Amino acid sequence: ASLCPTAFSHLATFMDALKVKVLIIGPARCGKTRIANYLAEFEESPNFDVYNPTAGVRIQEFERTVKLNNGRTTKLQVELWDNSGDKKYENCWTAILRQAQGVVMVYDPTIRTQEKDIELWHKAFVQPLKLKDDQICIFAHHHEAVGSRTWQAPRSLDKFMFETTTLDSDDGSSTMRRAFDRFLGSVASAVSDKKSQDLEASLQVAER
Repeated sequence: ASLCPTAFSHLATFMDALKVKVLIIGPARCGKTRIANYLAEFEESPNFDVYNPTAGVRIQEFERTVKLNNGRTTKLQVELWDNSGDKKYENCWTAILRQAQGVVMVYDPTIRTQEKDIELWHKAFVQPLKLKDDQICIFAHHHEAVGSRTWQAPRSLDKFMFETTTLDSDDGSSTMRRAFDRFLGSVASAVSDKKSQDLEASLQVAER
């Protein structure tokens, strides 16, 4: 039997390189843009003295080789969406959230109100995406070296991958990159599994 158009489309998509859309979200002034620049290798030495709030969203694209949950490695095309924490851009969120496959939630744990803020961001924007737990991670991000200080995730979010991060030390930067690469591996695995399931379902329909 020949493939139906839907099955052929899923097969073509499956053969393509993996591509993921990952959002970075959180309150204003918690360091999202510097994190995005560093992870995308856009700015290796961020300027901590200048604060330029993001207007709406910035999208950075890059490739990364990641390890999937089954142990295999694969090349991944990443769209990293650095989103403003300013509520005046809320009307953009429907488009921003569409087809997101991973979310990095960022907050500054030294600012007490931001822990509550990140819980509200999760409830309002992340929860409706119905992603798997390992497609979501949290960075408790410091603008200064953290030393031996570590933080715990807010209680309502403690099922997600959690990392205390900073860009103010070589160790902190390396830890952040390794954590992000592990996270990308989990996101890529979820996307790959979904593509496989869609292809299998389409082939079963074509055989009927």
